[in-house]
Amino acid sequence: MVARFTQKGVGLIEVMVALLLLTVAVLGYTALQGQAINSTNESFERSQSLVMMRNIAEKIRANPSGIATYESKINAATANSAPSKKCGLNGQTVTTLCTPAETAEAESYSFKTELANYDFQIQMHPCPNTGGTGTDAATNIMFSYCLISAWGETTPTIGADDETDCLTERVVDDNDVVEAAGGNYHVKSTCMMMEI
Repeated sequence: MVARFTQKGVGLIEVMVALLLLTVAVLGYTALQGQAINSTNESFERSQSLVMMRNIAEKIRANPSGIATYESKINAATANSAPSKKCGLNGQTVTTLCTPAETAEAESYSFKTELANYDFQIQMHPCPNTGGTGTDAATNIMFSYCLISAWGETTPTIGADDETDCLTERVVDDNDVVEAAGGNYHVKSTCMMMEI
């Protein structure tokens, strides 16, 4: 007579192992999908930011005499009150010519109100890596401005705080010798910079 060996419960163990493997695979796929969504959101933020920055840069290049007004109005914490002259914005008929400062004020107001619809901020600062020691165009031939756009936890600023600032600052010693050129992105920053 032949002895019979029965395997009771082995099928259940095989099913449990298969379910464990399936669960690990699904969790891996879920993590991959989450990363893909984050990458898509980052790409969308960069695209929106680039469009806005190009628009602002074109307006500033067309009105270089109003650059100081652009800087102060764009860097303001909130949109200022509506300018007295719209300077042709939003289809308004221009009856008198606007000065460069009035045009810059009207366009900056338009930028700030439009930025309120998006999840990012834009500021305009002197670029830290343009060489020389001057603080404005009159004292530094290499002087240029940087438009900085930031989203998430990053602010559109230049500084040493790698948690919030977008770009590294320029470091100069007491003898005006540059120790660090600055203008590099902080590792954790979510921002873009455009030199204008």
